[in-house]
Order: sequence, then C-alpha cells, then structure tokens
Amino acid sequence: MPENRRRTSLSPRRGLRITLRGPRDPASTAGQRRRRTHAELSDRYIRQVLDLTIRLGEVMLSSGSGTADVVATAQDVAQAFRLTDCVVDITFTTIIVSAQTSPDSDPVTLVRAVRNRATDYTRLSELDDLVRRITAGGVTPDEAHQAMDELTQRPHRYPRWLATLGWAGFALGVAMLLGGGWITCGLAAATTAAIDRVGRVLNRVKLPFFFLQASGAAIATAVAVVASRITGQSPETLIATGIVVLLSGLTLVAAVQDALTGYMVTATARLGDVIFMTAGIVVGIVIVLELSTLVGYRVAVDVGTPTPYRTPDQPLPIAVAVFGAALAGLSLMVACYAPLRSVPAAAIASGLAQLLVIGFGLIGFGQVVSSGLAAVAVGLAATLVSVRRRAPAVVVVMAGITPLLPGLSVFRAVFASVESRVDDGLGQMLAATAIALALGAGVVMGEFLSSPLRLGAGWLGRRLRVDGTPGLRRGVGIAVTLRATEPVTTADEPLAVAGSLPLVPVEPDAVDELVAQTQLRPPQGSRSERDSRDEDDEPRVLPGVGDQGGPDVPGSGAAGS
Repeated sequence: MPENRRRTSLSPRRGLRITLRGPRDPASTAGQRRRRTHAELSDRYIRQVLDLTIRLGEVMLSSGSGTADVVATAQDVAQAFRLTDCVVDITFTTIIVSAQTSPDSDPVTLVRAVRNRATDYTRLSELDDLVRRITAGGVTPDEAHQAMDELTQRPHRYPRWLATLGWAGFALGVAMLLGGGWITCGLAAATTAAIDRVGRVLNRVKLPFFFLQASGAAIATAVAVVASRITGQSPETLIATGIVVLLSGLTLVAAVQDALTGYMVTATARLGDVIFMTAGIVVGIVIVLELSTLVGYRVAVDVGTPTPYRTPDQPLPIAVAVFGAALAGLSLMVACYAPLRSVPAAAIASGLAQLLVIGFGLIGFGQVVSSGLAAVAVGLAATLVSVRRRAPAVVVVMAGITPLLPGLSVFRAVFASVESRVDDGLGQMLAATAIALALGAGVVMGEFLSSPLRLGAGWLGRRLRVDGTPGLRRGVGIAVTLRATEPVTTADEPLAVAGSLPLVPVEPDAVDELVAQTQLRPPQGSRSERDSRDEDDEPRVLPGVGDQGGPDVPGSGAAGS
C-alpha cells in the first residue's frame, strides 16, 4: 500500500518533468566574465587598431550613416585584426572605443569628437572598399592607416560649381515632382543655386547652422513672394521646394533609424538637431511673410486642404513627376559627390519610389502609407545595389527618399501658424512628421527584409550572384570570415601616441619616456605631415579629439542624412 502511494505521488512530478522538456534559450551575456583575452597583443598594437576603428567610425558618422552601421563596421574591423572584444559607444558628437587585454589590466580607451559633418559619398564608397579588404584579410594596420590618410586627405571628386549645379538640378526635379510650372521650376533651380553660394560664403565665417537655415529659407520665400506678385502664381510650390532642399541636409531619417535599432541616445540627439534646424527654416519663412504683409502684399495660400499632396492621375503628370524625382535623385548624388557608378542607380531608385507613391495613392492609400511602402522598396533596392555595385546602401537610400520629404506640409504648417490658424497648422505639421517617420521606418524595414541578400543566402542570393556581405551593413557581422592580418606581437612595445585622446592611466615616468620615444620615432610620413599642418592651421587643446569645423549645409555642398 505505501508503495502504491509513493508511485502515485511521483507520477505528477514525472509528468511535470516530461512537460518541461525541450530546448531552452541560453542565458543572457550580461554580467558574465570575459570569454576572450588579448594578452598576446601589445598595447601599441591594440592602440593602433582602436585608432583605426575610431577613424573609420568618424568618417561614417560625419557622412550620415546610422549608428548601428557605424558600430557594426567598427567592431568587424577590430575583429579582423584579432581584437575580438572591442566596445564601441557613440553619442552623436563623440565616438568611444575601448578594449582590455586581460581581466587584470587597464583598458585601452580612445575618444574622438565628430564635429565636421561634410557629406562625400565617394569617400564613403572608398571606405566601404577598404572595410571589405580589411575583413577579407591581408591588410595590416599600418597599410589600413595609410589608406585612411589618402582617403581623408583627398579633395572632393567634383568642382564646387558642379556641386552647385547639382543642387540646382535637385530643386528643379523637386519642383517638377510637386507639379510646378516651367517658370516655377526655373526659379526654384536659380534660387537654390543662390542659396548654395550664399551658404558657402556664410559658412566660411563659421556662422551657426541655425542662421544658415534661416537665411536659405528667407531667400526662397522672398523669391517666391516677388514671383507671386509679378506672375500671379501661388508661391506654395517654390517655397516647398526650398524647404525640401534645406531639409535634405538634416538627419531626420537617421534619427528614426537609430530609434528603431535601439540607439536611443543618438536618436534623441539627431531628433533634437532636426527640430532646432527646422526652427531655423520656420524663422526665415515667417520673417519674409511678415515683411511682405507690412509692405502691403498679402500672400494667399489655401492651407485648409486636408491632403498635403495631390496625386497625379493622368499619364503626362505622372511621367513628369517620375522624371522629376529621378532628376532630383541624380542631381542630389552629384551635389553630394557620389561616385559615377552610383548615379544611375540613384536616379532609378528615386523614380521608382515616386512611381510607387503615385501608384499606392491611386489605389486609395494616404500619403503616409504610400511613402512608407515606397521607402520599404527603396531599402530593398539599396541593398541590391550595395551588393552588386559595391556601393554603400546609404547612397541609394538618400537619393530615393529625399525627394519625398514633406516640404509642402512644413510650409503649410508655418503659413497657417502665421495666419493664426493654429489647428490647421498643427494638423499639417503632424502630417509632415508622420510622413518623415514613415520614410525612416520603411527604409529600416526594407533593409531588414533584405538580410538574405546581404548574407548571400538562399536562391535569390544565388540568382543575383551575391558573394557575401557588402561591408557597410547592420547586424550581420557574424557572416564575415575573418583571418589574421599581422603576426602576433608578444614583446612589450612602448606605447605609441595615437591620433585620438588616450584615457589609459600612465605613470609620470612612463609619460616622459613616451614623449621622448615619440619625438625620436614620429608616426608615418603622411600622418605626421597632416598633424603638423593641423597644428599650424589651428591650435588644439586636446590633440586628435576632432576637427574644429562647423557642419556643412547645402550651401557647402553637403547633404548628410
């Protein structure tokens, strides 16, 4: 009898154990000990690799790349040089990289400030090629540093007048996309060229970016008001075109991408930058509209229309809008110094995005949903171009979505506020925000859906002859095959002064020895000459922290996003 009771009491336990059988998720890595050490690597070698990764990250971040892409690329480069436990942290204007040789040693940490945000997509493409060569193996840290020296010191691909012509062509395409007449399109191109030249002059005197935005918006609004007085046409399209041109230099889509990928600090910083710089556009528009009212000319614009964009439904307007979008994407790449091999793909992506927006609009979708779906297609196309043309995906992304920025909604919101129609203005501003969020979210979704293309996996990857990851990507670094690129250095070599600020505690005697050795053995020629030129041009309190330069704007030929 007791045995029967015992068997009966054990049956529920057996059933519970059987029920709970099966695979289980692994434990989180939070709080675990370091799994790998770099005791065989010297501090000089680690500092050299970290300096390379932080320089790569600075170029990417200054060109408008997302934080997730910068972190993934920096970690892949460090892993390629056998630095498998590298920590990368980014706070919008600062990059921090750190590594620890062993649990008992002090970490080696470098800090670099990112202040000069000049977009050059040719430089970004060359950086992408360098990252591919590094992750494939066979490139030493010295060779990588020399390649970075040549890459960062090379001037822009196109002359300044061609960049200005690119901005004019971008404005012409946007005006065509918005349905403007030939007079409006011509004025938009000429006005944008003037804004670019004025912006270059103001940027030389280090005028804050807020006032650059305000001056550009004021020029566009003044030309629109005068043209409206002479020709009788509505200034709506002309001002909206100027707003899109000025918004192209902001990081709204990058802010959405950072938020969706978990980098909330940089997302918040980018969003604050967008809001503040958009306020500069608003100030410039408001000042000119108020002045026009004071001189006796009142601009008449219907801001009560619920739809901020009228979808064309006839073949000719559709063709004009698609051609305008393609022209805008092509011209934007010229203005941003993109390589020639990326320009046709950018034009196709822009035209395709606009065609999809029109198609979804004719089906019955609103502009927010249509813009989001078109952005998904742009993200997919950007990945395809990146793996076939070996170009960064951000080039095609910016060309595809920039013409879709809600410049018309922003203008109507500002105009309604000036006319004391707060409800209409708030509605238009919410519509503009929703469109921008849809663009950013759609691009991120398209990039994630294209992960099989990035990894070269599946039948689609085989049909497209995808060989591997394109280099600048998000969250797919585990697919990279890494090989050692330099023999192991076991000797305790003296610390070398890197191009970034070291935060490793050093004894006073070691500092004196370090300075003496550095004076006897300067770094490589090109880097030493560059540092000497920088010191002659402008004194620095912290050497190597970052270039002291203001952000570039459409007036300086930059359009980072």
